[in-house]
Formats: sequence, structure tokens, C-alpha cells
Amino acid sequence: MMYGTRMLKPVPYRCLALAHVLLFAACSGTKPEAAPSGTGGGAGSEASGGSGGDTTNVAGMATGAGAGMGATGGSGGTAGGNAGQTGAGGAGLSGAGGGAGATGGGQGGSAGAHTNGGVGVGGANLGGAGTTGNAGAGSTLPPLHVDGPAIKDPNGKIIVLRGFDLPDLGTLYSGASQNVSGITVRIDKAIASGLTGHVVRLAVYPRTTFNSGFPFYSPVPYPVGMAAPSGMHQELSEADYIAKLLKPAVDYARDNKLYAIIDYHQIDDAAGQSGTDAVSFWTSVAPVFAGYDNVIFEPFNEPIDTKSTWADFKPTVQSFITAIRAAAPNNLIIVPSMNWDQKPGDAASSPPSGSNLVYTAHVYPGNWNDGFKQQVATAAAVAPVFFSEWGYVLNGTDKNLGTADANWGPDFQALVDANGASWSAWVADGSWTPNLFTNQSLSSLSAFGTFTASWLASKATSDWVF
Repeated sequence: MMYGTRMLKPVPYRCLALAHVLLFAACSGTKPEAAPSGTGGGAGSEASGGSGGDTTNVAGMATGAGAGMGATGGSGGTAGGNAGQTGAGGAGLSGAGGGAGATGGGQGGSAGAHTNGGVGVGGANLGGAGTTGNAGAGSTLPPLHVDGPAIKDPNGKIIVLRGFDLPDLGTLYSGASQNVSGITVRIDKAIASGLTGHVVRLAVYPRTTFNSGFPFYSPVPYPVGMAAPSGMHQELSEADYIAKLLKPAVDYARDNKLYAIIDYHQIDDAAGQSGTDAVSFWTSVAPVFAGYDNVIFEPFNEPIDTKSTWADFKPTVQSFITAIRAAAPNNLIIVPSMNWDQKPGDAASSPPSGSNLVYTAHVYPGNWNDGFKQQVATAAAVAPVFFSEWGYVLNGTDKNLGTADANWGPDFQALVDANGASWSAWVADGSWTPNLFTNQSLSSLSAFGTFTASWLASKATSDWVF
């Protein structure tokens, strides 16, 4: 998420992490991120010190039988549950989920979810009906679609999603000694602090996030893109990254009634090799999550491409959408634009081909200006807008993230609510900035975090999914 001129020689990973380097760009509309200290830090503006003690294993994640654990495929419940139509449902939080048959599989309860799901009593081949289970945390979220300038559920209700962003999944995983609890505990702590919305953004970093000359090397990246210097990270296969980090994170979000944005977190000119890498990423990842109603795809975090017009850049964005739609025809896609997502109005006014497209805008005090506000208004008139990154550091000294204006948050809220926009706040951490927390144990909210929690609480019964 940051900008500047690209350095030819990468800065050593640990040095930047320990130095708490603050990065910024000369152009308007850019934002730096501090390189925090701690375990497993990284180089560059998006470096992180790991998860600072977030190493507690999440109890019960796999203590119960998965929904629909039939030999060939029981079904999980007529109204939810992670039905195992091929015999492999999601792990329950406790108790058996859905139906469990011998071959054909019995049908689970009417809302057989993970927790306390009904147990099917049917037998071979045909299977009888299961008992009714109680809907729990793993209940299926309704699929969302775009209708004009709004996101709606299947009943036509307008949905506004609000929530929080996680930093690099690989850093959280590494900071928990190569365990997904680094991610799941982070979600737990954010929710417990009052950041209880209905969406979480999951940042998936490639091998090298270029970041305008301040490259960041995730300790456990998704294996795509330019290789990092030797010894900079642990290399997993695509299958292992998905199985050990991404899929468990998405599943845990769903268990907590959260939509999950899979964010391919590159910061670079997208009209080039980085865009080609993004297509490769989505060609592998989109098929895995095509059947997930809670998954939203964000094809490219922040394209730079400052010299491109939308007409020039549009074919690059179309290549992302085409790669995703080849496998996932229905999930929402968050469409990026040039200048670090500062041109949503240009993009929405001449949309790429495809359905269920939402347009993103990233905003910090440094690019909070009339031109940006007009871009948002132009986009919101014809399509949904999703602020997948926003934040501020009250009385911070950084020229892009900091502001002495105590009304910056309320002013931003007024614009967002007036345009019916969705959002997720960057970032649920105490070191990456702008920080929702004041410490790495995530025990205290910052001024930004307190404002965000208050905003979420004020909308808790107005336009949520539930």
C-alpha cells in the first residue's frame, strides 16, 4: 500500500523491521505503512514484526465432525451448514454437523451448521432425514450480487458491508510458529475489541510486493511473482499455501459470519509483469473458492500506473476479471483503478465486461481532497463503492496518514454513508499503520480503532446481513 520510486537494491528484511521505517510518496493520494518491530519482521513499507504473542491455538476448530461427513457425500442441511456434497464438509466447532450416512448420506437438520448440527440417522444409499440442528457460527452466508448502485442479498435487501483488514497472512502465520492460529486469533481479537462487522479483508502477499521501491517480502508468501533474495522467506507450494493459510482463514471467517475478501496484495504498475502474475494467481485461486458464498475477490490491491488513463488500463483489469470469471461466475469482484485506486469514477463510468462488479477506493488524509471525493460520487451514482482500505493516525506526523483534525473520521463517515458505500478499515494491528490498536497484543484500540468500533456499533441493526 505505498508509493514512491523503486529502489534497485532491496533493503535487508530484518533491518527495516527493527527500524520501524516510515515510508511515503511524493504524489498526492499515497500512503505509507510503518515497518513494525517484533518476531519475523519484513523489509519495506509493509513490513511487519509478526503477531507478537498471538500464538494461542484456537480450541475446537476441528473437534467435531464436518458437515456431511458421509462416505460418499451426505448433505449438510437444507438451509446451511458446510454441506459435504462430495463427502468432505468443513470441520465443526463442536458436535457433528449435517447428515452422516453410509453411502448416500442422510440429510442434516434444517439449519445444520457447524455447531451442534443435527446428526443424520439414515443408512446406506438412500439415507433417512437427520434430526434438526441448531444454526451455529458456521451458518452459510447468503450470496451477494450487484443491482445498479447497490449490493443486495437474494431477497433484494440492500447490504452495506463494514469491517476490518488483516495484515499479511504469511506474517501472521509465521509469527505463530507456522500455525494458522496466528490468523484466527487475530480475527478473534479484532472481534472481541468491538470491530464486529460482517467482512474481513485477507491480504495475500506475493513473493515480492514492490511498493514503489520499498519492497516487502512476506515470510510466507503466496508463491507467485519475482523471487525474493535468498533466505528471505519460507516457500510453500500453491496447494500448501491455500490448504494451510488461505482456506482455513476463509473458513474461519465464515464460521464467524464474516464475508472474506481475498486481496491479492501487490503494489506496482499492473500493466506489466505484476498484472500477468495476478492473472496466474487468480487462475489457481478462483476455482478453489468459486463455491464460497462468503468470498469476495479483490484482483489487485493497488495499481500504480500513474501515466495510464482508464482507457489504457481497462484491458489489464479485464484480464483479471476474465481469469476469475473462468472459474467463479458469481462472486463479487472489487475492481481496482489507477493511482493506487484513486480513480473509481473513471472505472465505473466505463466498466469492464462482467457482472457483480464493485469499485474500490483507498483513502487516507493525504489524498482526502475534492478531486477524490468527486471520483467517489461519480462511481457511487452507477455502481457500489467499497473502501477496502481507509484509516488515519490522529496527530500522527506522517504527511499521508497523520491528521490533527479530530473530525477527519466523522467527515469520512458522512461521505461514505451518503454514498451507501461499504468499507473495511486498514489495519488490525498495533505496528502496521494506520493502526487500529495501540499495542501488538491488541488489547487497546487507538483513536482510529475507537472511532471504527463506534461506527460499527451505530450500524449494527440498520443494514447488516443479519
